[in-house]
Amino acid sequence: MPTIKDPEQQRAQKRECRKRYYAKTANLYPRHPWTEEEVALVMEHSVPDSVLSEKIQRSVKAIQQKRLMEKKRAEK
Repeated sequence: MPTIKDPEQQRAQKRECRKRYYAKTANLYPRHPWTEEEVALVMEHSVPDSVLSEKIQRSVKAIQQKRLMEKKRAEK
């Protein structure tokens, strides 16, 4: 992959890559309440989020958001 020197082009490429990554699991699974076991797996972070996504039937973005919210909740 060639190096892009233009910062705007770099940002655009990064956004596109992020969209492709999240699009793999976005809207793939129906919404449902989080279980304690799922939260424990998310916080353990022993496997990549893409693998965990398939295992617990959640999107990668949902997993990352849940981890962030749980960390914030623990800080309080």
